[in-house]
Amino acid sequence: MRIGEGFIEEIKEDGLAKVRVSRDSLYVACSACAAADHVKLLAYNTIGAAEGDHVRYEVDDSHLVSSAFVCFIMPVVLLLAVAALGYLFIGTGTAAVVGGLVGLIASALAVRRYDQSLSRIIDTKANIIGVVADDEEDEDIEKNWR
Repeated sequence: MRIGEGFIEEIKEDGLAKVRVSRDSLYVACSACAAADHVKLLAYNTIGAAEGDHVRYEVDDSHLVSSAFVCFIMPVVLLLAVAALGYLFIGTGTAAVVGGLVGLIASALAVRRYDQSLSRIIDTKANIIGVVADDEEDEDIEKNWR
């Protein structure tokens, strides 16, 4: 389990809360989020935290190894394999480039399909586990300055 902190921006009616997380949080590892100052995630609000609260949440990360393979390794392997096949069967550099582009498109479709299937199998939403008290924040600031 990964644990992070954020601020509740909105309380949803279905027991969920929209939590604003800083970019350098443990939760944010995707390249799509790299340019954003803050990322918002949906979390189960079973403790009844209010809007504006500084909360601690946990995220199940048991699927991260397979997801990392599918998102980062598989596209490179598919690009190289299809480019090599294009070069071997047709024998020109143009065929290798076209094969590489076909491999990239195929890998993008495969990553999208994997993401959709993962969201049906595993609940990837975070769980809010507590509200961070003001005195805890002061202690954390003091530890960072020492």
